[in-house]
Amino acid sequence: MIPGYHMNKKHWNTVKLDGSIPVGEIQRMIDHSYALVVGGLPKKVREGMAVRHGREAVYAEQQQER
Repeated sequence: MIPGYHMNKKHWNTVKLDGSIPVGEIQRMIDHSYALVVGGLPKKVREGMAVRHGREAVYAEQQQER
């Protein structure tokens, strides 16, 4: 991974999909990013997402960490 060339270097990375990073690690990074975004949403929005998409889909990573 290298810092994102076009975004805030603290919060964005550039990931080259050339096989140098295992697929599981890429999936873990995506899941972690999703959890950070969902965790920052207002409670009402998260609850609406849980109703529309299912609680398991919205809170998947948080449940895996427990």
